[in-house]
Amino acid sequence: MRLFFLWLMQIKTFVDAVDKYAQLGLRTLCLGWRELSLEEYLEWSRLFKEANSALVDREWKVAEVCQKLEHSLDILGISAIEDRLQDGVPETIEILRQSGINFWMLTGDKQSTAIQIALLCNLISSEPKGQLLYINGKTEDEVARSLERVLLTMRITSSEPKELAFVVDGWALEIILTRYKEAFTELAVLSKTAICCRVTPSQKAQLVKLLKSCDYRTLAIGDGGNDVRMIQQAHIGVGISGREGLQAARAADYSIGKFRFLKRLILVHGRYSYNRTAFLSQYSFYKSLLICFIQILFSFVSGIAGTSLFNSVSLMAYNVFYTSIPVLTTVLDKDLSEKTVTQNPEILLYCQAGSF
Repeated sequence: MRLFFLWLMQIKTFVDAVDKYAQLGLRTLCLGWRELSLEEYLEWSRLFKEANSALVDREWKVAEVCQKLEHSLDILGISAIEDRLQDGVPETIEILRQSGINFWMLTGDKQSTAIQIALLCNLISSEPKGQLLYINGKTEDEVARSLERVLLTMRITSSEPKELAFVVDGWALEIILTRYKEAFTELAVLSKTAICCRVTPSQKAQLVKLLKSCDYRTLAIGDGGNDVRMIQQAHIGVGISGREGLQAARAADYSIGKFRFLKRLILVHGRYSYNRTAFLSQYSFYKSLLICFIQILFSFVSGIAGTSLFNSVSLMAYNVFYTSIPVLTTVLDKDLSEKTVTQNPEILLYCQAGSF
C-alpha cells in the first residue's frame, strides 16, 4: 500500500512538472522505458518496416505500429526545452492583423504550451476583452455540444469588438471533420483566430483545404517536415529555412530566413505584384482589342475584302516594340513607397477587396 501511494505521488509530481513547464512555454518530452523480448522486438520491427514502406496512409500506419510498442512504460524523467520565438514575431503578427489577415495556429504541441506561445507572439490577447473558447470533450456527444456552444457564442458576438479565439485539439478535430464539418465551416468563417493543438500533418492539410472551401485565400507558413503537406495544400506556401531543416523551404512557393520577413513579403512584394499583375492584365486586353477593332473598321472600308491593314512585320512590331514600353515601366512601378506601405498596413485591404 505504501509503495502504491509513493507511485501515485511520483505520477502527480511528473504531471505537475509537465503542466508547469508547458505554462512557461517550454516544449516537454516525457521519457519512459520497458524491457522487450527478442521475439517481441522482431515482430514489431517487421510491422514497422511494412508500415514505413506503405504507399497509402503511411503516417497513420506508422503511428499505429508505434502505439503497439509504447505502453506499460516506467517513467524515467521529463525534459523541457526552450524553443525561443524569433525576433520580431509579435510585431509582424500585429501588423499583418491590421491589414485584415486572420491567423490560425496549427501545432503539434499540447494545449497549454500552444496557448502560452500564442500569448507570447500576440496571437491572442491577455486583456479582459480577449476570450478563449474551448472545443473539447471525452466523447463525441461532448465534442458536439462544445462545438455548438462555441458556434453560438461566435454568432452572438460577431458584431462586437471582442477578440475571440477558439482552441481545439487533434482528437476533437478528427471527430469534427468527420461528423460536424458544416458547423465547423461556419465557425471558421466567423473566427479570426484559432489555436489547433495536437494536430497531425494530415489534419493541418485538411484545415487548409477547409478554409479554401470557404472562399478564403490561404497562406501557410512552416519550418519543419510536418508542415510540408499544409504548405503544399495552401494557395501560397512559405517555408522558413533554419534549424528545422530545409524540407518546408523546398516544398514551398517562397522561402524566407526569418518569420519577420513575412511582413515585407506580403505588404511590399505581395501588394506590388498584385497591382502590376492587375494593370498588365487589363493592358493586355486593351491593346489586343484596340488592334482588333482597327482591323474590323478597315474591313468595312475595304468592302470586307479579307485583307489586313497591317503587314506581318507591323503586327509583330506592335507587340514587341510599339506596346512594350508600358510593360517595362509597370514592372518597375511603385505607386507607394515601401515605408508608406509598411507603416500603413491597412492599405492592403484595398487589394483584398479587389480594388485597383
